[in-house]
Amino acid sequence: MAQIQLLIADDQVVTRSGLMAMTREAPGLDVAGVAQDAAGVVTAVDREGPDIVLLNLRKLTGDSFRRLVQLIGAHASIIVLCCHDSVVTLQDALRAKVAGFMDLEILQEDFASVITLVSRGCAVYLLPRDRLSDISTEYPTSSTSVAISSLTSRENDVLLLLAAGMTNKQIGSTLHIAENTVKKHVHRAMIKLSASNRVEAALLVSQHGTKR
Repeated sequence: MAQIQLLIADDQVVTRSGLMAMTREAPGLDVAGVAQDAAGVVTAVDREGPDIVLLNLRKLTGDSFRRLVQLIGAHASIIVLCCHDSVVTLQDALRAKVAGFMDLEILQEDFASVITLVSRGCAVYLLPRDRLSDISTEYPTSSTSVAISSLTSRENDVLLLLAAGMTNKQIGSTLHIAENTVKKHVHRAMIKLSASNRVEAALLVSQHGTKR
């Protein structure tokens, strides 16, 4: 089975080193690259093509966070890591619809399992129970049937395989297309579905039916 490629984006060398060590010790995970600021994340995602970005940039504001998600969300799933001095909030993560939001201390206990779930298309928000009150359920929803019907058959097939837990490489092998072509299909589908990231796009197609 192909290794899940992680980009570790952390602005403190100690935490960055710890995340790298956990990744290298976990079966099925590999460090695709590292970054210490938003610009470095964008460059590394473009250069290394990771499956998942672990994002722990403590000084990243809500607006800067949303812009970063827009830039890289089509190319990799994003897990936001939070600690006592993080500026990005749970509400920011929910609004951006990233693949995960984790308390850094909790993540250390379930690191590999969380990464695996996200790689399979799940959204994982792992936080202390006393923070459940922070979650708002009042986000508006809209019909997606028209958007889904605008997908090409290939875009639809790619998203269904993504929702089934396949990596870009596995999807390419299954459909006999290049890995970069898979990424292009996902990117175009995200635009059509107004999805913030590839996980959301895959789940929309999986949950609301396939294009006929």
